[in-house]
Amino acid sequence: MTVAAAMLALAGCGQGDEASPRPPSPSASSSPGSPALPTPADGSNLAACRTGRCEVGVSASMKIPVPRRLEVDSVQVQSVGTDTVTIVGRYLGDRTGGFCTGVKCSSAGSGKEFRLTLGPNSTGSANNLSITAVAINGGVAVLRLGPV
Repeated sequence: MTVAAAMLALAGCGQGDEASPRPPSPSASSSPGSPALPTPADGSNLAACRTGRCEVGVSASMKIPVPRRLEVDSVQVQSVGTDTVTIVGRYLGDRTGGFCTGVKCSSAGSGKEFRLTLGPNSTGSANNLSITAVAINGGVAVLRLGPV
């Protein structure tokens, strides 16, 4: 190892913020031979979704805040597989429904809870919330959220 390479390796040690979990950066999460994920407009800033419109990189167990006017609550990424992402949440109000279009797309609801499984370039909805899986790779999904 060259001195320059050793210095670069040491430069990143011990300076990370261990307190805030973040998904891996989309370009760093790609598997060898797989296309890199696009850089989401809002990065990993889930707080951007509070407005009702965002494009974020997510991994399993991340909670996505959305405004109540979209008539959903407790939106969470349940899992990110090799080519699907599953999102779960709760309906607000009396209305419960949605749709799903695209590859490997399924939508299910039971009582006040919903589940969307989306493949790449698939879109699903729950009440007034629309979620598109822009791309999926390496345990990370780029999601675009907005009103229906």
